[in-house]
Amino acid sequence: MADQDFVENYREFSPDSSMILINYSIDLGAFGYSQAGTAVLKTADTTKDLRPFLLPSNLIRTKWIDNKTISAKVDIIPSIRAGKRIKITDTKINDVFVKVSPLDYIDPDYHLRIEHRETSPDGKHELIAYRYLKDDHNLNFIHISVIPKGGKIPKYGNYFIADNTSDYILYGTWDKNNTLIFYSNEQYHDLIQYYLVDNRENIKYKTVKDNRKYAGKYLWTEKLEH
Repeated sequence: MADQDFVENYREFSPDSSMILINYSIDLGAFGYSQAGTAVLKTADTTKDLRPFLLPSNLIRTKWIDNKTISAKVDIIPSIRAGKRIKITDTKINDVFVKVSPLDYIDPDYHLRIEHRETSPDGKHELIAYRYLKDDHNLNFIHISVIPKGGKIPKYGNYFIADNTSDYILYGTWDKNNTLIFYSNEQYHDLIQYYLVDNRENIKYKTVKDNRKYAGKYLWTEKLEH
């Protein structure tokens, strides 16, 4: 914590104040902040090196349950996007039990809203863009699926899944050759490739960078004179 590049994001004491959670970043100057992690340590040890007390880097949304137990979440969306098996494993750090559960950002009271649904020119597939939301003030990120005409919409996008930073794809449609066209802007265009689902439907896509229509936008924007 004495490092000049150290930035404390937040701290939370255990109920009896004997332990503390410290979430911190390393200030990389012109490059911005780099998330370093969350440490679990005794209150008396805050002058020590935090690294031996770090939680696994994939654990987020940590909070105390009692003096010896912490709850933490694992973001399962990257694993779904990559088609990897999701492993949820409890752990222990500094004699504190860490109870781990999955996080998929779809709360029980959220409902599905379809932003766009369009049949391919050959009539075989549908492009569907949708998100989950509690209300208009609690939007979730966009999911994009390609399904057989009239098929069931999967819970998660089977072609593209965005994240809480941006939808990245700001509009999508078909061209006459049954190829998907995804529109974005200068800020997000080059990031689209990182949010495609690895085992997606074998349908080609192309991207269009259009700052005239999409500059300053970060959410899917329906029907902008295409």
